[in-house]
Amino acid sequence: MSDKKDTWERLTAAKWAGSGIASTNDPSAKFQLLNSGSGSNNKDEYRFDVSEMPTSLTPENLLRSFALDPNGVVNSSEFNLINYFKKRASERIALGDIYDIDILGPDNGSIVIVAMSDGFGKTCRDSWFDIQTISCKKTGTHPECGAREFGYNYTSDGGVSFYTRGVSRPSTMMHRAGASIQYRSWMSMMGGLRNKIKNLGGKADGSIAVSRS
Repeated sequence: MSDKKDTWERLTAAKWAGSGIASTNDPSAKFQLLNSGSGSNNKDEYRFDVSEMPTSLTPENLLRSFALDPNGVVNSSEFNLINYFKKRASERIALGDIYDIDILGPDNGSIVIVAMSDGFGKTCRDSWFDIQTISCKKTGTHPECGAREFGYNYTSDGGVSFYTRGVSRPSTMMHRAGASIQYRSWMSMMGGLRNKIKNLGGKADGSIAVSRS
């Protein structure tokens, strides 16, 4: 099971850096690795716990649906305003898949899937996928340099914990003011997922827990 320390280490190490994953589906795509950003590293985790999933929805199906259509699954007007994801390959989930993001403000950006857990999308105790920011001809330079993970794991008491974790740095000094927007984005995203589970009859306990360093 991956905890936040494991995830942060994996995202920081970015072992995919020497691979050709970035340009698999777009020859112009290049990784925006953490060390190419400006300022200090930012690490975060946003998490909520579910004591009982809806009978009509499994954790793996929710995560897979989210990977295919983040905004459609989250269904949050605030999240849509801040980040609107368009997946170029709409019917699959694979390494090298690119999402173009309409980001609030003057700069848009793109990301690429760089890693997935074994058995992603199948019944398993924990599952996740990682994305890395990229520059490309279509959207230019992403405002952030870094990587993010979306996933879930089963807890010792039989519940499920859904999370997103990231490591990032602004791409330039001009983008350093974006931390508050990122906070709103991930809070609204997790709130939308939590509401979806509750609206379908599941039991999501407590509030969204946030860790940042």
